Amino acid sequence: MALSLNEFAVRLVDSRFTLVSGKRLLGGVSADVFVLQVKDSKGQEAQWVLRQNKSDEDQTAARAAILREYELARTLHKQGFCVPEPLNICLNAVEYGGPFWVMTYIPGSTDLSDGHLATRLETMAESLTQIHNLPVGALPKLPNRTNPVPELYDYLPAGPDWLALRAGLDGNHFCEYQGAPALLHGDFWAGNLIWDQDRLVGILDWEDAAIGDPMCDLAAARLELLWRFDHKTVQRFTQHYAERLPIHPWRLALWQVFVGSAALKFMGDWGLDETLVNHMRRLSATFIENSSYQVLTIDPKTQPLFKTPNF
Repeated sequence: MALSLNEFAVRLVDSRFTLVSGKRLLGGVSADVFVLQVKDSKGQEAQWVLRQNKSDEDQTAARAAILREYELARTLHKQGFCVPEPLNICLNAVEYGGPFWVMTYIPGSTDLSDGHLATRLETMAESLTQIHNLPVGALPKLPNRTNPVPELYDYLPAGPDWLALRAGLDGNHFCEYQGAPALLHGDFWAGNLIWDQDRLVGILDWEDAAIGDPMCDLAAARLELLWRFDHKTVQRFTQHYAERLPIHPWRLALWQVFVGSAALKFMGDWGLDETLVNHMRRLSATFIENSSYQVLTIDPKTQPLFKTPNF
């Protein structure tokens, strides 16, 4: 009898273990994720996580993407970063739906509000700056993310309201990031952070990691916090970041237009409750409008500021 995906994954990691149970986690937009309960011949139990990215790409591209994520996780784990330990990877698994990898399970909560929010916001900001401060020379090759404009034009809402923004960005060489390249997580939000009390013990889902402009990560984190909380919470988080790394207000505004527009375009595919989506749409629209105004009124030559932007 052929092995199931979960059974095959356990054997791949360590043949001394057998599968006790496998539970699929709900809510994954870009990946199928399973928690595997395993035990060895002595009855010693452990929990692992199997991650298999959903992709319409061909197998070659899918293998390259998952190998990149696996190698980055392995590098970060060796450096002592709080990421799950990669256990093994399978790149040739067409019969099981495509490539996948297995990692250790990190128990905890992703609910940002079930502890001391002020403490967790500061820890979040500190962790994001630690990511942005990591030397990129020792990392595996990652995509570059330095200029949002090419994709931004596909995401901007339709209508004449955006003609001034388009005109202001066309041919603007400041749109290309000129600073020191940083590691970007690519999806730094509460759902990818694991907490034990008020201690951050896990940073998950590095599939969108890249090298480039750290304002991209900061913009996305700010929008996620706005959806979940309010502007005051966003500013508190941003102030903690600004105490550790400089913020370039024009580039932050530019990336906020990008992440807000992309969110508006795709959030209907995230499987969320319609009431929540409508709430997020309203906030995103205002987020884009305010950020667009900043792009048009801030001098992009302004030096990075350590204070929190007022938008």
